[in-house]
Formats: sequence, structure tokens, C-alpha cells
Amino acid sequence: PLHYLAPTRTRMYPHPTGTEIAVSAAATTRDDLTGYAEYAGWSHTLHRSHPGGHLVLPGAYLKWYDIRGAEQEATPEVGERARVFLRAEEAAGRLAFRKEFGYVLLHRCGDHYFMQVCVWRDRNELVQAIYADTGDGFRPYEQEPGLQLAAQDVVELDVTGHERRAWSLYLRSARDTAAKQAYLDDFDTERPVG
Repeated sequence: PLHYLAPTRTRMYPHPTGTEIAVSAAATTRDDLTGYAEYAGWSHTLHRSHPGGHLVLPGAYLKWYDIRGAEQEATPEVGERARVFLRAEEAAGRLAFRKEFGYVLLHRCGDHYFMQVCVWRDRNELVQAIYADTGDGFRPYEQEPGLQLAAQDVVELDVTGHERRAWSLYLRSARDTAAKQAYLDDFDTERPVG
């Protein structure tokens, strides 16, 4: 059964109809959490993020990160293939950049690779394109239909956390050439992630 805890605070929010709605911070708990987030047969492993310089495209200046299991070897040939692929995607108009800054996460998962191309758009919004290479070259990652779409896993979010803080510093700066260079030089250091 569900147990309702007493609300700790109530806040009024405007509703499009012109009325206000009271929303409380009440929480619920369950007596039985069996079956929730157990992931039988799987164990989380340590990964490392490795800054990989920059990828400069006509419409975007991107920081590059390689992410792989702590024991996995680097695969520079895959990184170069990914860079060539992104240049071709922009040239073909499938990636439409607007003179933006951002970063790329090339994440090795066993023998497969996922690549998130993230840019800061309209000042403070992160926009992302996801690609996968399962052995036959990079292709757009096909999501399952619905509103709940894959974004990033816990390892990738570690680097994104750093990038969010770096971008926030840039937004609070004069946003001049020195501030732009400071953002581009501010890589998440090579370290264990996830």
C-alpha cells in the first residue's frame, strides 16, 4: 500500500485558465520495492573520460571526449571515422549548426559506439543528436516511439555535468574572445566517471 506523508509546503502556480493551482511537496513511499531498478545479471563498471581536443566545423566549435571502460584500449581510428562522419553530416545539411559551441561524447560500449553531439542553442538550451555504430558505420540512433526518449547514460551525464557548469560560467562572463577561449579550454579532466 501507499503511505502519504504530510506536505511540507504548498505553493501556488498559475494555470493557463487564469486560476491558480495549489501543489504540495507531499511524498509517497511503498512498503514493497521488490522488482524496482534491480537489473538482474548486470553490474556497473568504472569508465574513464578522455579529452580529445576539438572538432571545428563551419557551424560549430566542439570539444571532444572519448569515454570507455577503464580497462578498454583507445580506438583512435574510430574517433577519426566519427569526425569524418560528422563533417559529412554537416556538409549534407543533416546537422544544422548555427555558429555554436558544444561537445561530442564518443562512448565505447563493448564493440559498439554511441556518439552524442551536443550544442548550446538559444543561449542556455542543450540540443543533442545521437548516433550509433554497431559495426557498420555511424547512423542516427533510432529511438523507440513515444515521449520518453533516451538522452544520456550515467557515465555520459558525468561529463555533461562538467560542460553545464563550464557553459554557465561562460554565460555569466562578458562572452568576449577571452571568455570563449576559456570555455573551449575547460575540459572535464581525464578521470573515472559513472
